[in-house]
Amino acid sequence: MTIRILLVDDHKTMLWGLERLIQAEAPALALVGSASTADEAVALCAAQRPDIVLLDLDLKGSSSLDILPALLANGVTRAVILSANRDQATLTAAVKLGARGVVGKEAATEEVLNAVRKVHAGDLWLDQSLMQALLGQIVAPAPAANPEAQRIASLTAREREVIGMIVQGKGALNKDLADRACIAERTLRNHLTAIYQKLNVANRLELYVYATKHGLHG
Repeated sequence: MTIRILLVDDHKTMLWGLERLIQAEAPALALVGSASTADEAVALCAAQRPDIVLLDLDLKGSSSLDILPALLANGVTRAVILSANRDQATLTAAVKLGARGVVGKEAATEEVLNAVRKVHAGDLWLDQSLMQALLGQIVAPAPAANPEAQRIASLTAREREVIGMIVQGKGALNKDLADRACIAERTLRNHLTAIYQKLNVANRLELYVYATKHGLHG
């Protein structure tokens, strides 16, 4: 089966060399087009639906990451990145966007051809350091959640308002706080009882400390 290839690179010398390389591998490989700009690449890929796009990461100062999803949108094309850039974050981003292979521009021609064949067969072509970076991101533990976040999230808007009054009023009596909130003192006590249960505190002093610690200032 012939592997149909689209080349995307803004360096004419590199493009010329890749074109000769692919043409020398006919009929196993076939060149369906060459592009040097992002717009040309997207248009050619949509029209030709190549099996593989060999994509330079840097096109006239703009990142090819921006067009990678569009190049792969036809469901047929697979991308192999050609890059002089060895920045792991950039290459990892390319793989996350759907690239199946990464080859350095300094690589031997046989490595480029092997990458094309492997990716066309459904495999990944990534060096060990890039694979480790990707795996590290996949298996990295999620940041620990605030253990009190669920308790705080259970508070109603009115309860948060009451907590704010407690913090701002410091040692004010319940009656004074109730008057400020324009509610009955009994209603305030009911709110406080619910708040104590939700936040697992025993009294107004513990509530003040808890609210100050967790930023519940109203």
